[in-house]
Amino acid sequence: MRGRNFSSLLDFQMDEYCLPLENMVFVDDIAAWCREKGISEPDPERPLNMTSFVSGGCRMLIRKQISDEAVTQQMNALSVRNQLKNNVTDIADKLNSDKKKLAYLFLIEYAATLPEIGGDELLADAWAFKRWSALVFSGNDGTVRKKAVRKAS
Repeated sequence: MRGRNFSSLLDFQMDEYCLPLENMVFVDDIAAWCREKGISEPDPERPLNMTSFVSGGCRMLIRKQISDEAVTQQMNALSVRNQLKNNVTDIADKLNSDKKKLAYLFLIEYAATLPEIGGDELLADAWAFKRWSALVFSGNDGTVRKKAVRKAS
């Protein structure tokens, strides 16, 4: 999957979470980019990485070419974590397109930086899935919008 093919999805998500578009960086190798900046990242196949700096800035790093194996690995890890809480339904089964998977991977990366998540992968999954569930996906170009919220009368 080519990360740039989903630019409208990624632009929407960056905007949704008040991240300037110039902080979205497409790279060939996230681990190499991090190494150049003195940041530890051991996974050379990592599809996305939300990187924060001591100075307060951040970057959403996105691999230019995301391997199917890397996405499958992320979805398998999600399935395993999901089974700890719910062995009847699998969240990963709902991520049935590249667009939906990429949106979820973005949200997981963002969630990992939130203080209330504190590095807890199960909390990050729950946070990301709640926000992912509020999205409506349409079109082949990654178009996405938030679901309309009905107000009680």
